[in-house]
Amino acid sequence: MSGRKIDKKKVRDTAIWGLLLVAIAAGLFFGVQRKRNAKVQTLKIEISGLNEGEQLINEKEVKQILQLAAGKSLTNVNIKLLDIRKLEAKLNLDKRIDKADLYFDSNDCLHVKVTQKQPIMRIMEISGTEYFLDKEGDRIPYIRGSIVRAPIVTGVRDTFFDKMLVSDRPSKLKEVFEVMKYVSEDPFLAALIEQAHIEAGSTSNIVLVPKVGREKIIFGDGSDIRTKFDNLKIFYKDGMPKLGWNRYKTLNLSYTKQVRGILADPSNAPKIKPMVQDTLTADLNSKNNHNFHN
Repeated sequence: MSGRKIDKKKVRDTAIWGLLLVAIAAGLFFGVQRKRNAKVQTLKIEISGLNEGEQLINEKEVKQILQLAAGKSLTNVNIKLLDIRKLEAKLNLDKRIDKADLYFDSNDCLHVKVTQKQPIMRIMEISGTEYFLDKEGDRIPYIRGSIVRAPIVTGVRDTFFDKMLVSDRPSKLKEVFEVMKYVSEDPFLAALIEQAHIEAGSTSNIVLVPKVGREKIIFGDGSDIRTKFDNLKIFYKDGMPKLGWNRYKTLNLSYTKQVRGILADPSNAPKIKPMVQDTLTADLNSKNNHNFHN
């Protein structure tokens, strides 16, 4: 027998910690068992991702998707009979949903948190097909009655297909998508533009319609997007207050470093400049010195 003295305090502390660990493990085990044998008391669905009052999908639709996936009612059902990862995956397959998370709280309430995708435009193909596109170019179903405010794009002749907007194939839909994506990311332009239209014919110009004023904006093709919009913003901020908000029926951004406009009433054009009676030119050669001519 060893002559070493036993440290009673150390033995006692070790025993206490051992008992605590056993108690914790037992508590966790019985807690899990209780949770598995418990029933879902309530279902709480939260939908976010859009402005207040806007909705791609509602609580009733979310509940229907979950019940179809589960094959049973989600309330008063045994928790262990629900595969919430499967239910989560089913919700995430819906094209209107960006992300879905499901979890139980300590009161056996099943929380369903749904983040909706954010449409930046609503496409109306000439064939009659309608859908939304988000900033990633993903197609979102348009369902009659959806409460979502997004600029409308009309005159679309292309038929959308997956990865269309990242393919090398030329497409007017791809051009107008890039234009309207730029609009959505600029607060001034987002507040200004409410519609885009692709004209028929050889030019297939993209035409923008502002929320206020009676002029239409001929954007041209999808090239030089930043430069064209910079010119337009300069014109709206510096030119329109001087020349009149309802003076022009058309603004054309297709010209290099210029915004040209056709007067709504040519009879009001100055008689001293007969060569430009029907047009307006905003000279944008210098960002610090803008000369607006009738």
